[in-house]
Order: sequence, then structure tokens, then C-alpha cells
Amino acid sequence: MTTGPVRPDAESALGPERVAALLDERTARLARRGAAAPAVPTRRVLLCRAGPELFGLPLEAVAEVSAARPCTPVPGAPPALVGLSGRNGVLVSVLDLAACLGLAAGTAEAGHVVLLRREAPRIALRVARALGAVEATADEAAGRAPRHGIAGHARAGGEGLALLDLDALLRPYLAGARSAAPA
Repeated sequence: MTTGPVRPDAESALGPERVAALLDERTARLARRGAAAPAVPTRRVLLCRAGPELFGLPLEAVAEVSAARPCTPVPGAPPALVGLSGRNGVLVSVLDLAACLGLAAGTAEAGHVVLLRREAPRIALRVARALGAVEATADEAAGRAPRHGIAGHARAGGEGLALLDLDALLRPYLAGARSAAPA
């Protein structure tokens, strides 16, 4: 008593080479099914808005975030230097992040100030808004041309952002401080 159609032997219908290839392909698919997804490099950053864009500051470079407050202007200073501010008895140079990157500078008293973890000179970056610490994943497919102060691009919470290279970003503003130092 037969319950279904009679099938010819698979090996005779397909040939031994084709059967071997199908079995190898199936074995490879099954092996991939249980494999873990490749690790994607992530980095903890402070997500900030400056101008119309999102930026990630390396979290290890951030000392504190506070509400922006008025600064004392410095005559003859570069446009990105908002001014000087006192913080715990220490003078801090406040740079506007958007202006440092060639974007339209924010308003003087809006947003946040991010104090950087560095000894001298003490520097803070004024941003339109500090949104919080996030885990950012590298975005190799961003395809954007690099610009001054940008180390690369990433994604966090579904949004694209530029990762800041603080050394490159601050270099033009620190050059004058080094040349003024005694030899």
C-alpha cells in the first residue's frame, strides 16, 4: 500500500556532485544559523546638538555638564571663543562647538556647557543641548567627507551623528596658548 507518489532516488536524479554541493550548502547554512552576529564596535559618547547636527563627545573626555551662563568676552579673540567663565575658582575658556566646526554659532545664554577633562588650559564647549550619554556604533557606510574636528560617524538610537576628535578640534585654539608659554 503506497501513501504518496514514488520519488526516484535523489542521487540518481541529481548526480553525486550536485547532492554533495547541496549538502555542503545546507551544512554551511545550519552552521551560520547558530553563530553569533559579528561584534560591532561601540563607544560611549555624550550626545550633543550643535547647530542643526548631532555630535558625540568621547565620554572619557567629559568632566561635567551644566547649564550655559553668561561669559566675559575676550577682546580680539577668535569668533569661536564665547568668553571666559569662572568654575570653582578656576578660569575656563568657553568655545562654541558649532562655531569651532564652521556652523552657525548658538545664542550666548542658551543650552549647555560641557567642561572637558583636561588640566591646562581649562576648556568648556558650549552646545545647544547635551542630550545624554549613549552607546554609539560606528557607521562605516555614512560616506560623508571628513572635516576638521570630526573623527568619524556613528549611529545612536537610530540617528546619525559625527564623532568628535577633540585634539584636532582644539588644536587651533591651543596653538596660541603654547606659543605664549615661556620657553
